[in-house]
Amino acid sequence: MFSKQESLEPFIEVSDDSSLPKSRVLELSSISLVSNTKHAQKVAINELQDLEDLDFEDSSLRKIPGSIPPVAYLICLVELAERASYYGLTGCLNNFIQRPLPPGSTTGSVLDPTSDQSAGALGLGLGVASFLTQMLSFLAYITPLYGGYVADTKYGKFKSVWVGVTIGFFAHMLLVAASLPFVIKIVWLSMLLTVVSIIGIGFSAGYIKPNLFPLLVDQYAVDGNYIKVLPTGERVIVDRDATLERMSLIYYFFINFGCFVAIFSSIIERAFGFWMTYGFTALVYSVLPIMLIYLKPRLHLSEPTGVSIFEEVILLLKELFQSGWFSRMRHGQFWSIQISAATQKLAPSVTIEDLNTTVQSCAIFLYFIIFNLNDGSIASIQINQAGSMRTSGIPNDMFQSFNPLAILIIIPIQDYLLYPFLRKRRLTFHPVHKITLGFCISATGTLVGACLQYLIYIRSECGWEGASECETVAPISAWWCSLMFGLQATGECFATVTAYELAYTMSSPAMKSFVVALFLCSNAISSIVGEIISFWAHDPNLYAIFMSCALLGYGFALVFLVQFKILHKQFNN
Repeated sequence: MFSKQESLEPFIEVSDDSSLPKSRVLELSSISLVSNTKHAQKVAINELQDLEDLDFEDSSLRKIPGSIPPVAYLICLVELAERASYYGLTGCLNNFIQRPLPPGSTTGSVLDPTSDQSAGALGLGLGVASFLTQMLSFLAYITPLYGGYVADTKYGKFKSVWVGVTIGFFAHMLLVAASLPFVIKIVWLSMLLTVVSIIGIGFSAGYIKPNLFPLLVDQYAVDGNYIKVLPTGERVIVDRDATLERMSLIYYFFINFGCFVAIFSSIIERAFGFWMTYGFTALVYSVLPIMLIYLKPRLHLSEPTGVSIFEEVILLLKELFQSGWFSRMRHGQFWSIQISAATQKLAPSVTIEDLNTTVQSCAIFLYFIIFNLNDGSIASIQINQAGSMRTSGIPNDMFQSFNPLAILIIIPIQDYLLYPFLRKRRLTFHPVHKITLGFCISATGTLVGACLQYLIYIRSECGWEGASECETVAPISAWWCSLMFGLQATGECFATVTAYELAYTMSSPAMKSFVVALFLCSNAISSIVGEIISFWAHDPNLYAIFMSCALLGYGFALVFLVQFKILHKQFNN
């Protein structure tokens, strides 16, 4: 067990400057330590919350991120393993369902490693493959609403992650069974096992995704900003927002490192077939229980509130929409209402202010429905596009790995070069501007896809009516697809990472899992749109699909910027 002095050392700064107000110097007596477990120390700096003589926002002092607890990196490793297994199977799932067995193959592998042929198994076509992969995506992003609800009211974040891991393990085993050579021959049986597995994997993600990021951020226990004296003598502000920004970037870095590991699935798929591929993803997934057992005694865990956020929100909404609500809305005073004592008693965890910020979050998240179209919701169409081009023996579904690869390159640039450069020059890159830039970059990636699809149609021997199913691929290098995936990944680094930060910081402690789940829900709606698009996902409509999504991305970026241009001022207030 660490001593009190040791555990507080990273947060205590000593200054001999008598001109510095006492409230700017952290003293041991002004800090309280909370230690729930052997390795989890929590520091609460209450004195700094009431500072009147220092405006952190306008101060000339430079802002820096705080120290990230080492246990946070272990939580990121859990997410890495979960994402590696998830994307390892989803990337291959499209080929497994869409394409037929290559000639002479019983496992789905390609016997001639130098050919442009892609791996396949069930041969049910692009439409069915798109529908089922979008169904998996929909379940993975809609079930977090329930997973977040259970975490907040019953199990807590950590136990909910355990439930998801257990469900996911059995779902992975089913997918291995569905891809065995003797099962592939019975198409209806393999399809049935695949669908059940998809449902299980979707529900497992629903328990894991809304709880892992809040669990990560909970480990940073400093509640506000504080002054730190560097070894050089410079006084700086250790900024909580900058720290959460760094934690979000690290978390997203690990997510995409896991996604990049999925590249091995594409290689195994082409060389050895699908049962070996899904066996590999199941093996990666089996690391999760071991890591969770190791993590439990080292985490600061908050107890579930035991109340239903949904029920409390409904009670507050009833109060808000009582007689006179339209008049209040018309005069900009919709949220200015005194809640009755009875409602306050029945809804102790949520205030009107909490609900107001949640609604603002939801308004932001709605724009991500279109953003996600340009960043994953048409992935099956993009993978199919790569298969219509000259791959030179590289698996067509491997090109989507340039998305996480680009993120692995860009996030360190953001964290160690771009953002420190801006902070050093007192330049604020507001969340609204980050998200708008991300929208535009991602839309540009889809625009590149539209250009590639146009070239495929005019250069393919089968033309506009059959380029996707043509036996001879278009004489265009599939490496151009890496530009499309790379741009979409860059958009993620600015837009999605920032949205994770907002989802956490704009919510009360009782609603954090719920609000993160609401953000993930935007992906579920995007998947529904992707399901609808899948009915038109055939030649000659693919060019129109790419172009429409790109133009919508640019349009919604502009509308988003106009609507939320002063969000940072409201957020600071």
